[in-house]
Amino acid sequence: MSDLKEKRIKKLKRKRIWPSIVGLFVIAFVLIIVVVAILGMYIADMVDRKLHEGYKISCNVAEYVVQNLSDLSADELQKHIEFNDSINAIVVFDSNDEIVWSNSDTIPNIDNELIYTDESGMYQNNFCLILESDDKLIFEIDKENIRLSENLLNIVRYKEFLFDEDLLSRESHVPVVETKVWMVVNYDEYKVLVLNNISVVKSELFIIVATFIMMMLLTAVLVVYYILSIIGVAKSQKRITKILYTDMVTGGYNWLHFTKKGDKLLKKSKGIYKYAIVALRMEKYRSFCTCFGVKEGEELLEKIYSALKHTIKKKENLAHHDEADFGLMLMYTSEDDLTNRINSLYEYLGSVAPKIKIKFRFGVCMADDKDKEVDSLYNNATTALDLMPEDTDEKIASYDIEMKKQQLWERKVEDDMDKALVTKQFKLYLQPKYSTKDEKLAGAEALVRWIHPTEGFISPNKFIPIFEKNGFILQLDDYMLEEVALQQSKWQEEGKELFPISVNVSRAHFTRDDLAEHICGIVDKYNIPHNVIELELTESAFFDDKYVLIDTVKQLRDYGFIVSMDDFGAGYSSLNSLKELSIDVLKIDADFFRGTDSVERGMLIVSEVINLAKKLDMKIVAEGIENKEQVEFLTAQECDLIQGYYYAKPLPVEEFEEKYG
Repeated sequence: MSDLKEKRIKKLKRKRIWPSIVGLFVIAFVLIIVVVAILGMYIADMVDRKLHEGYKISCNVAEYVVQNLSDLSADELQKHIEFNDSINAIVVFDSNDEIVWSNSDTIPNIDNELIYTDESGMYQNNFCLILESDDKLIFEIDKENIRLSENLLNIVRYKEFLFDEDLLSRESHVPVVETKVWMVVNYDEYKVLVLNNISVVKSELFIIVATFIMMMLLTAVLVVYYILSIIGVAKSQKRITKILYTDMVTGGYNWLHFTKKGDKLLKKSKGIYKYAIVALRMEKYRSFCTCFGVKEGEELLEKIYSALKHTIKKKENLAHHDEADFGLMLMYTSEDDLTNRINSLYEYLGSVAPKIKIKFRFGVCMADDKDKEVDSLYNNATTALDLMPEDTDEKIASYDIEMKKQQLWERKVEDDMDKALVTKQFKLYLQPKYSTKDEKLAGAEALVRWIHPTEGFISPNKFIPIFEKNGFILQLDDYMLEEVALQQSKWQEEGKELFPISVNVSRAHFTRDDLAEHICGIVDKYNIPHNVIELELTESAFFDDKYVLIDTVKQLRDYGFIVSMDDFGAGYSSLNSLKELSIDVLKIDADFFRGTDSVERGMLIVSEVINLAKKLDMKIVAEGIENKEQVEFLTAQECDLIQGYYYAKPLPVEEFEEKYG
């Protein structure tokens, strides 16, 4: 699988569930911390405010008491001062820490006097306190000061508040939680201690508890919403994955799932299991669709997939690949075991559509320890499948070392071909054509040879089929045409006699509407006559788009080029092509002159073809001629030109010039 495709798939599947779950716990934890923090700040502010209000009242009381200390009694204090409900007692100390006045038996221990620290900084007013008890519900004490407890939420005994009937029956102003605190006020030379009661009443506790419950409910709603979002993401991810891995024809798993799962199985096997990748192909699927319809064809593929699925084991793999091809990943113990299983599959698949005769073929590639990519192995299996002869009765083809060598060779050819063209590794060879009248040179055919820097001489049959398959033949043909035009131009400048040199034009060229102009553009750069260039086309090109071919041939002849039909009689011979195409030269294929059992019949056909060509005003070239008897026969039949090893093999330009210069 390509890196780009892998990235796109990862992007589709990027949303994972576990980050959302972790996020849920983090958000819930943060929300609870925020709720507790806000509630704690509210309670701390409430207590802090009560303390400062109490201290303010205590300062007023201290001022009044000290100013009236000489004639003040408890009754007078009660009479003249409107006590706050939170004040319980007053004690006045002189500068020697002796009690000079008190209205209560409750006496504080002034040695426990500590500074109260306003950590919030809201009031910016610190003062001295003495705790009446060791109750640390609201305050914490260290060696130097008193501060609000970090555990202030403990005063919110909401469970007791919600379920304690005694608490619920109290008046709203009755304290629910309280702590006694002596406020220390220094006035003149006196120290006045006022005992305050810091309390939380029922109404205040109700507000705190209600706020807490509302905030927790809000937190719960957010958490539930987030959980539902996670469930939605999980369902969405499952739906995306299902779509991503579903084949639209069979409804089963598609090729992406096959490769992903297959690669994992190969990695996990570690030599414990032997795997074979099988390419299964239903023969003549298009013919089936033509006869019965595309819908019926897809329904048949669905039945085939279902049948195959019933035969697949847990640690095996199956998917529809393309058109009527399926990929299977089968475990096996021996090659015989695998062959028997494939034969059983073949018999079983025959029952899918019992009324219709369906043929299947299997390409097989064994996975070894080095092969870890299913795509590559399947490609090898399809290579074995494609190389099976069409007329064979065999139904299983195994990918072997020779096929692998061929694949490696094709890869090397494709890797080197562009550089070879630029560095002129493709060399022009010329094979002479002799006239039958005087047995003199009358023309030549341009042939290409590849002189590779490391591989040396490479025969055309080892690279031309590859170029025809990958389309590079178009560039090579243009290159050879230019080389021939360049050579003709050189000979023209040297004053040598020019003769026609034939150059192959592959059938792929005839997809161009401007082919004639394109060829003219190449040749005209060298200022040579068009009639010294002969353009050879194969008869098979007639069966692509004959109207384009006919029109292009006419244009080429109008431009003055010689047009010939190569390999006439090589398998596609049609008298209709001779009727439709106006060509100048007909080349009779060498196969007519080979063999021993049908020489006489071949010669008879050649004789009639020559007579027919003469009547159509065509020149005749016989190629592949290797002996004197063939030359004498063709001369007697008035064949125009002979090409073959009898006269000369293909020669490099330098040798050709030495011999015929």
